[in-house]
Amino acid sequence: MTVRQHMSWLHTWAGLAVGWLLFAIFLTGTACYFRPDISTWMHRLRPVDLPDQAAQARMAASWLTDEASDAVRWLIDLPDGREPVLKVAAGRPHGFVASRLDPETGAPETGPDTVGGDFLFYFHFTLIMSDWGRTLGRYLTGICAMIMGVAIVTGVIVHKRIFKDAFTFRPRAAAQRAWLDGHNLLGVMSLPFHLMITWSGLVTLMLLYMPWAVDAAYPAGRAGYAADLDGIGPAVVTASIIQPAPLTDLGPVIGQAAAMWSAPDRPDGIGGIRGGRIAVDRPGTTAARLTLTPQDADQLARRPETLVFDGVTGRLIADGRGQGGAAAATYHTLYGLHLARFAGLPLRWLFFLSGLAGTAIIATGLVLWSVKRRPKSGAPGRAREWGRAREWGRAREWGRSRGHRLVDALNIGCLVGLPAAIAGQFLANRLLPAALDERAALEAAAFYLVWLAMLGLGALRSDGTGWVRALAVAALLWAAVPLLDVLVTGRDPWRAVLAGDRVFWGMQLAALCMALGLGRLAMIVQARRGRP
Repeated sequence: MTVRQHMSWLHTWAGLAVGWLLFAIFLTGTACYFRPDISTWMHRLRPVDLPDQAAQARMAASWLTDEASDAVRWLIDLPDGREPVLKVAAGRPHGFVASRLDPETGAPETGPDTVGGDFLFYFHFTLIMSDWGRTLGRYLTGICAMIMGVAIVTGVIVHKRIFKDAFTFRPRAAAQRAWLDGHNLLGVMSLPFHLMITWSGLVTLMLLYMPWAVDAAYPAGRAGYAADLDGIGPAVVTASIIQPAPLTDLGPVIGQAAAMWSAPDRPDGIGGIRGGRIAVDRPGTTAARLTLTPQDADQLARRPETLVFDGVTGRLIADGRGQGGAAAATYHTLYGLHLARFAGLPLRWLFFLSGLAGTAIIATGLVLWSVKRRPKSGAPGRAREWGRAREWGRAREWGRSRGHRLVDALNIGCLVGLPAAIAGQFLANRLLPAALDERAALEAAAFYLVWLAMLGLGALRSDGTGWVRALAVAALLWAAVPLLDVLVTGRDPWRAVLAGDRVFWGMQLAALCMALGLGRLAMIVQARRGRP
């Protein structure tokens, strides 16, 4: 075998081994580019004119003082406009208790309990097997990312006409040729994105996969590594006796921090950076410390740029701006590229479409594996000999091995089932009563139940008929999302457009596009049934 043939074998079987998990990772990760928007839609929030950040910080501190004065740590996440909600969390010995506040009144949010876009976000890199299995899920995700990198490199080596493939697509050709053209076209056109997203994804969890160098270099613990990476170490408590003391006004502190982050003399030239998170350690005491970090949306690199203030006097204690060195800057830049929280709306859509292309590459590769190995010996004469077969397609169905049927069943259950499961979760968000207990858990259960049902549908019928039925069901589920949204919430789509509610009509259009796309695929598969 030649080198290209070896690479082709590795490309084929490596992709098949983890293809279904990779599809789930890519699809949910792609949806996460609109994670705040999905959360806003699921919480049924309307766009509001946010007060300044000083007022937001004061409201959050006031609520935490009343409700969590005994906590050892507070976390305040200021809204950035995409998700108009003020997030707070109180840290106690048993863990953090999070709440969501109305950004205008400071009162707890009255929207329904929901998993929001966080479900898809955590599924993307943990597979949410369970609380105890999330570490295992991260390992599986990392293994899949490594194999994805192998598939990308071997795919480039296998291509003899990589530039010609970027302009070749013959949808009316034979099934194998059409799927191969689509696979090659998508792969070549978005190759830089796939290389970036795969490598940066591995970097985000690199300590999980390769911790030995850091453990050897920092024998006293990873706190030293975190300090070098972020450019600032943990604040040291200097008070010999900790006594009760009121917390300083957070308004001037957040204003000073924003001014320092947006200083015109910054070497990187970045300006207009706003506050993102305020961490208050030991609130209500003389040892209180305020740790402020900027919003990810205001900078490419996800650098902490940490500023530490005294919690009683508001005096700056430590400045982590511009610290960390080249290695830290590289890490934070790759992290920021992977999350793409810095991207404005046009660039975010470009990332989203590139992610969909990556998802489609995995899907077309899995379908191509099955199409390429269909039995070709079935002919009309032989179908008549079998007696029960009325068409050539049925003869070929009987000629498939159990392994091929399993691949086809998993293709239907995952490639069609996962989009259907996401639609099922969105439908549950609109159908479940707002005051229902454990409502968020039931939304997640709806996701898994729909996915399980689609896997069962694929197992029952994995031929062309099974594909058509599964695609039709998924299309109907997505078509029901915008309809139920209007019926349950009572919102007028036209007024939402006039009000500039981009989240509402964005979700409406996205659901309709998904429904039309899946329905069109069902029609194409139905038209091609029985053809070679």
